[in-house]
This record gives sequence, C-alpha cells and structure tokens, in this order.
Amino acid sequence: MTENTVNNIERNNTESNQQLVPNFCNVHNIFIVVLLTELLAIIFAMAAAPDGDTFWDFLAMSSLLMLWIALLNSAILCKLRLWLNRQDDIRCLIFSFLLMMSVSLIVAVTANIATEVFIIGTSRETEILFIVRVLTISAVIYFLLLRYLYVQHQWRLNLAAQSRAEVQALRARIRPHFLFNSMNTIASLIAISPEIAEKAIEDLSDLFRASLSEKNMNLLDDEIELTKSYLAIEALRLGERLQIDWQIDQDLLDIEVPALSLQPLAENAIYHGIEPIAKGGKITISALQIDNKLKLSISNPLMPENQASIKKKGNQMAQDNIRQRLKLVYGNQGEFTINDTKDNYTVSLLIPLDVKT
Repeated sequence: MTENTVNNIERNNTESNQQLVPNFCNVHNIFIVVLLTELLAIIFAMAAAPDGDTFWDFLAMSSLLMLWIALLNSAILCKLRLWLNRQDDIRCLIFSFLLMMSVSLIVAVTANIATEVFIIGTSRETEILFIVRVLTISAVIYFLLLRYLYVQHQWRLNLAAQSRAEVQALRARIRPHFLFNSMNTIASLIAISPEIAEKAIEDLSDLFRASLSEKNMNLLDDEIELTKSYLAIEALRLGERLQIDWQIDQDLLDIEVPALSLQPLAENAIYHGIEPIAKGGKITISALQIDNKLKLSISNPLMPENQASIKKKGNQMAQDNIRQRLKLVYGNQGEFTINDTKDNYTVSLLIPLDVKT
C-alpha cells in the first residue's frame, strides 16, 4: 500500500467524522431518527389527547405525519449531504433548515388535501391552523437539531485541531536526557566498536526522520521498525536490564496505523517501567488479530509497591494524543485501554481492519 493511499484513508475517515451534516444514508442513523420521531409522537399525543380513549387515534395520526416528514428529510439530506457539507457552516445550516421546512410544508399541505378527500367538513381556517402548527413545531425541532449538529461539529473541529497540535508536539518531543545519553553512548563506542556506533547513528537518524515526517499514517511494519530503532539505542545504555519480547503476527504488517503509535508507548515503558527498577525487566510488544481488529499492546513491569514513592511521574501526553487520534480516525471503532496492576502496566490499541474509505 502506497503512502498516498494510507494518507487518503486517514484523511477520508477524519473528514467523514468532521462533516456538519451526518450520514443519513446510514441504517444506524435512520434507526435513531425513527426512534426519536416515535418518542416525539408519543409526547405530542399525550399532550393533545383530551382523554385516554382518543390517545391512540392521536398517536396514530401524529406518528404517520411525523414519520413521513422525518424519513423524507432523511432521504433529502442523504442525497444532498456532500453538497451541503461543501458549503460554509452558515450556508449549510440555512440550506438544511429551508430544505427541511419545505418538506414539512409539503407534507402538511398533502395531509390537508388527503383530509378533504377522505373526510368531509374541514374548514379553511382549520387547514391553515394545521399547517401553521406543523411549521411552528417543525421550526423549533429543526432549530434544536441543527444547533446540536453545529455544536458537535465545532467540538470535532476543535478536537482535530488539538490532536494535530499535540501530534506535532509528540513528533518534536525527544527527551533531552535520551539525546544526551545516546550521543555519549555513540561517542564511547566509536573507538571500541565503530560498527555498533554506526548502527546507533543510523537508528538515531531514523528517529529524527520520523519526528520530522508529515505522515499521519504508517504501515505497521514501519512503526515496528521505528520502535526497534529506538529500543536498539536504549539497549546500548541499559544492557541486560532491558529485555524485549516481540509477539508479532507477520500477516498484519501491511495494516495502516496512526503514525507514532508504538514508539512513544515503548519510550514510556522504559522511562516509567524499566529505568526505575534496578534489575530492569522485560517489555512485551504484541500485534495480534482479535476478531476483526488489530490489537497492539505494550506491557512493562512496575516497581514494587514498597518503592512506589520514587516512581517517575508522567504527563501522559503520548497516551492522550494516541487516544484522541484513534477517536479521530476510527470513531467509536477504535479503542485505547490501560490495564494497570500492581506488577504490570499494559497499554492496548484496538484498530478495525475493515475501515471504509
């Protein structure tokens, strides 16, 4: 899979999550529309029915009228969604409101015509009052709906902007002590083992190249190689204190994942897990398929409880950023979980394998 394809997948999923008008072609969204419409119909029937005997008649009529309006609006917004979302926010809201009000007017007029055909004796005043009521109630509901969609849209845009800012900070974050330690290690190796020093320089350059990259998505294979480069440098410093257990399903290496989704977690595992423990420990990194999802996990040992007072404190920037990017790219299909026990700390990412572009 090419870099452009990977970036297009991420961009398409991100833009889909950020559009103002949601996808009313989606069965899940249609179900929610029908459910909410029925709830509103019950409320209106309870308010309008003078007694329990006429409640069901009012409910049947209001349900029929409101479902026609709701489903026709859903169909129109489904067809015009791409065009509406290409407009600026104000125009999109105005056009959507006018379209839905037009649907309410057409359905109300059609209902009056049907009433004249099948029921004799309705007056002009009654018909006009009926249309006014339908349009007034529709206007209030549409205003509240569009207000909600606009607030959600702005929240998603703010989340995306924050996520982009934080991923740039994440890319730029190379802890000074890691850089100094790496350079000192390389300097000490030049005289006694130039081959190892050269490999360490190459690994360090890979890390800097990744920190300067503008790619938002990487193949899992590339993420693993970047993490190996980082761990190789740390292994020169920590020696036998650092042990790595790789559990990688080779069939998953071509799956695309958010850039810098493994290396920062491996860095946290060393900084908060391995370094504070005198004898070190083992970091387990796995990439396995669970049902129809890719599960990435990084596990590290924890310091014994009697030494907990000297544990290093972290700001969790890497974890929060990865969690937000999973939400941004995959919506509710992506998951970020932490399993913190007294002996072990495990971070897991669940990424869907059937993302629709």
